[in-house]
Amino acid sequence: MVIASEILCSTGKHAKNRMRRMTQRLGWHSLGTSFDCACGERHSLPIEVCYVGEDAATRLASFAQKRCGTLGLLVADENTYAAGGESMARALGHAGKRLQEAIYPAAGLEATGERAQEVARRGCDADFYVAAGTGTVSDLAKAAGSEQGKPVLLFPTAASMNGYSSGITALKVRGLKRTTPCRPATGIFADPEVAATAPQRMTAAGVADFLSKCSSSSDWHASHLLRGAYYCHRPREFNEGIQEQLLVKAPAIGRGEPDAVRLVLEAMLLSGFGMVVAGSSAPASGGEHLISHYLDMKHGLYGTPCDLHGAQVGVGTLHTLRLWEAILRIEPDGLDLDACLAAQPTEEEIEAWVFEDWGNDVGREVLDQWRQKRLDEAGLRSELAAFQRLLPKLREALSEDLLPAEVVERCIRESGGPVTPEALNAPIEEYRRALERARFLRNRFTVLDLAAELNIA
Repeated sequence: MVIASEILCSTGKHAKNRMRRMTQRLGWHSLGTSFDCACGERHSLPIEVCYVGEDAATRLASFAQKRCGTLGLLVADENTYAAGGESMARALGHAGKRLQEAIYPAAGLEATGERAQEVARRGCDADFYVAAGTGTVSDLAKAAGSEQGKPVLLFPTAASMNGYSSGITALKVRGLKRTTPCRPATGIFADPEVAATAPQRMTAAGVADFLSKCSSSSDWHASHLLRGAYYCHRPREFNEGIQEQLLVKAPAIGRGEPDAVRLVLEAMLLSGFGMVVAGSSAPASGGEHLISHYLDMKHGLYGTPCDLHGAQVGVGTLHTLRLWEAILRIEPDGLDLDACLAAQPTEEEIEAWVFEDWGNDVGREVLDQWRQKRLDEAGLRSELAAFQRLLPKLREALSEDLLPAEVVERCIRESGGPVTPEALNAPIEEYRRALERARFLRNRFTVLDLAAELNIA
């Protein structure tokens, strides 16, 4: 068991003090523990160790020596193996571990259900999985380890996304991007010096992915107030304090300073903890992520260009924050429910858009997701009336999470990330189409749905 005040930093009094304050506020003292919450659920953090420091590879090997068996399967791509996987493999060798290797070409590697099954088969004789890489590689290892019931150790090579410490994988299944529950990694060991060698755009993508929580958490809270979805305030507490530091440190992050990159790594890991506690990706994945998923799916199906997950999420976040700003400016007495209802697309129009975008097979999967959350006319009228009645409460509740779009934009820009659709490595016409159609991809209610119901573009 690792004490939480020691888990996120090998050096640095301020980081240790921040973790100590956070754990005292949250009411637990170590990873691997659980607690009863006022929301009625029992939350847990089954991850055993989470470490950020320059000796992360040695720490990982030492942990594996005590916790894991003899044979491991190393999962990486060619780039991430060179960035950190090779040195980590040497450390495991010195610790007496034998490794089989699943090293994939970096170009075109995707986290698909089929690829995860392949990784599981290749590791069927292994005692544990160890992944050196970012989102795709980590998700493949987590999915395989979860299926096999074997420990997974992660060695992040970039501070680019928050999935390392989450209890989900983002896999493409039958062409549709799905977040699937999995057993979290047993241990995560990150070296900020390694992460600082990643392309700056990747670190900026991590900043954008973390800042998207101010919008996604608002989506989650709104779905609770308007549709009765489960909600808990505890996951958002992981963001407190570190969000303010990221806003201040953005220029240093943009310069790639290792101490600033360390802060981004910590933010990513804390965000993942929030998803584990929630039991889903809801605190960290809302309308802004659907926009990114839309672009990723177009890339996978048709080969259209796409960008880093976090880069797309960041630009999407600026759009969703502006939607929230417009929504919360509405005056309840001025809302014309009949006009809103008249502006809604017909189900036939939606089906035509879906099949135009995705073809028959994937299109049927998308429509199944959409129909799980769509409302008939009476249901939509009831929801709009509830919005009208609850708008003052929404303004108060969502103020806990929402940041002004201009503040988030400045931080992403100073960190080195794109802030306009034109700056993304994705076709602008696909991005614009995503703003209207991405909401059909998933059965989760987000600001994209609410804005469409209110006829706000």
